[in-house]
Amino acid sequence: MNDGTREEVLRIEEIKAIKLFTLLFYFVYIGYDFVYYYLFAYFNHKDMGLPDKGLGYYMYGALFLLLPIVLYLIKKGQPFLIKYIYFYAFLLLDFTNNLLIYWGTDSPYMNGNFVEVLFLIFSPIFVNKRFFWIISISMVLKYVAYGVLFHSNSVLLPIMLVLFLALFGWIVLTRFISYINGMNLAYEEAKQKEKLAVVGQMATSIAHEIKNPLSSLKGFTQLQLEKEKSEENFYPIMLNEIDRINLIVSDLLILGKPTGTSKSNVSIEGILNYVVSVIEPQASRQFITIQTDIDETIPHIYCDENQLKQVFLNLLKNSVESMMDGGNIYIKARFKDNQFIISVQDEGEGIPQAQIEKIGAPFYTTKPNGTGLGLMVTKKIIEEHGGKLEINSVPNDGTTIDVILYY
Repeated sequence: MNDGTREEVLRIEEIKAIKLFTLLFYFVYIGYDFVYYYLFAYFNHKDMGLPDKGLGYYMYGALFLLLPIVLYLIKKGQPFLIKYIYFYAFLLLDFTNNLLIYWGTDSPYMNGNFVEVLFLIFSPIFVNKRFFWIISISMVLKYVAYGVLFHSNSVLLPIMLVLFLALFGWIVLTRFISYINGMNLAYEEAKQKEKLAVVGQMATSIAHEIKNPLSSLKGFTQLQLEKEKSEENFYPIMLNEIDRINLIVSDLLILGKPTGTSKSNVSIEGILNYVVSVIEPQASRQFITIQTDIDETIPHIYCDENQLKQVFLNLLKNSVESMMDGGNIYIKARFKDNQFIISVQDEGEGIPQAQIEKIGAPFYTTKPNGTGLGLMVTKKIIEEHGGKLEINSVPNDGTTIDVILYY
């Protein structure tokens, strides 16, 4: 789900929540006052009606004046401010109303509205931590202020109730956030798998169509190279480019292969030594030294040997290509807590954090002439072996890639 789609979904859900909240707000606020000041007073033989010194019915009028603002913001697609408007308007009117009723009198403070409970219980529905904390802290501070201004101990019970409801609301809110994050993660994983499946199907078709004419093209080019020994011909360049195309096609075939592999117990040291021997000539030409540190007690690993060789060839090739001015590459293999941890550390350009998160996505590459398939293939092979890749990089200071496989 891209950012635009996500924002649109959030806006639609916020509008739904605001409509429900607005309906409940007026129903609860007016309903509570009606029950308390009229029905309760009637059955207890007390004077019915709102307190004389307060805002009276003007308070309801002021709250109903918010409705045009609410409708305007919903129409403009900006519903996220509405919950704050209702809460701050309620706080201001409630505080003003209580000051008019109790300031300068000996009457004990006894006031409140059940709509405060609605704010506390409903706040997790908005899935907004900032709004939740504003509601909870403001409610507590409001009753503390009433206790100080009106010299009343009766605010202790509302404070305790607010704290209890805030705790309950926090539990609900964290569960909502956890559920939403889980759904987003599941969606992203499903989208990635779908993308990989499409790439795999396309890769298999394209690779098979290219492979046969590519072999013929390479054979004829080599034949012409043998016939024409002139140093001015371009056949060596053509052969290099054909090999490069062949490498890309091979990556595509790996993506399109079924997940079944031929596994056996093999030596990690043997795999790494083979890969280093293959990549070392290219590294030497760029004045790059490859140093290995392999734990002698490391056990054999159950894997597809050829696929793991492909993994470390890709990683070493990336490290060499990132160090055009020479340097060192450190390969370290160790076994700890039933895990094989093979680290490849270079002194190259490094990768910005924003790009690290995209590595392994289909056709995403940081190289000017890259295809985005190498690390994608690497990641796929490791995941099929039940392992994972961890990438740590600092721009202009190098990159460390840990391949973690389980025993």
